[in-house]
Amino acid sequence: MDPITASVFSIIFFIIFIATIVSIARNPNHGFFGKLLWMLVAFFLSLLGTILWLIFGRGRVNR
Repeated sequence: MDPITASVFSIIFFIIFIATIVSIARNPNHGFFGKLLWMLVAFFLSLLGTILWLIFGRGRVNR
């Protein structure tokens, strides 16, 4: 893969990561520690963390 293609993919994944972090921060369903935990998952698991947030994290939390 040439460097230009790699940089384009990096920029796209970075934008998706930032959108995930903003989505986590604005979600009213989780408390501070829940949001912090989801941000750590999104950070350390990169693309997998984003997919997990979109599938499981955005749902309603029963209190």
